[in-house]
Amino acid sequence: MAGWSDMISLFLTVSIFGGIVYVILLVVQSVSQGVESAKEGLKTKGVHITDKGVAVKTSKRFDREDYVDATQRGIVKAVGASSYGKRSESGDHLSPPAMASRSSSASSADDKKHRNPFKRSSSSNAKD
Repeated sequence: MAGWSDMISLFLTVSIFGGIVYVILLVVQSVSQGVESAKEGLKTKGVHITDKGVAVKTSKRFDREDYVDATQRGIVKAVGASSYGKRSESGDHLSPPAMASRSSSASSADDKKHRNPFKRSSSSNAKD
């Protein structure tokens, strides 16, 4: 048979677990209320959040030309932000890479070597 100490221990254990469950339920309820109020606040701004996804309400329509213009602006910004070549003397401005300069005598010899890589050389065209 159970004594008074066992009954008190059972009562304390059940009340502690009951208190923990009650606190968890309060936290869940307050979080869900916060989420609902945030959804209502976003709904007044034109953003509708449902279990299927998000819908954004806009005040104007965009046609194909608007999308093309926006894409071109994005490309121009990306090219402007890219860095290539060497920095100029001022340090802010980028210049395209400098072409290697060749001397006239060296270029004529190099041009003869590299002019047509698939052409047979004159030694292989010699008559038998």
